[in-house]
Amino acid sequence: MANIKAIFKYAMQMELDGHKFFKEKAKEFVNPTSKKMFENLARVEMDHYDFLKEQLDEYTNNNEFKKLDPSIADREKDIFKSREESEYLKETLEQSDIPDMTILRMAYLIERDYAEFYRKAAANVEDIKAKEIFNMLAKWEDGHEELFKKEYDRMMNEYMTLPWGG
Repeated sequence: MANIKAIFKYAMQMELDGHKFFKEKAKEFVNPTSKKMFENLARVEMDHYDFLKEQLDEYTNNNEFKKLDPSIADREKDIFKSREESEYLKETLEQSDIPDMTILRMAYLIERDYAEFYRKAAANVEDIKAKEIFNMLAKWEDGHEELFKKEYDRMMNEYMTLPWGG
């Protein structure tokens, strides 16, 4: 049987690491859209940490998890979509820098790893509520991965179609 407390503690550390990564990398971006995306994700990763801590504290104190509000599962569904649509700037790669694409690629791969971790955690715990929590977190991380991959693909497409010497 998987050690639920250990999984939660590891997940909390992952979220803290993600927060730190996104916060630090946001400072390196030239592209304002990518910069804003990373600043937002740094805050979201801290929200994940707080959520996990709250659930772990409840489990530690009462041997059960807090009841999940059904609306929480969808809270991140459109967290960036509305912002992207309202604030999306049509920068070109000429105004940006190749390192932006490298950082975006790292970000979507990190988020893919986080989602995989949560799916494995869900598969390895017997507690139904823990499974529900981990599956929900996997979906959230899938959404982050999709966001970064979409922006990476957009920038890569721009780069590949730039005239040489552009």
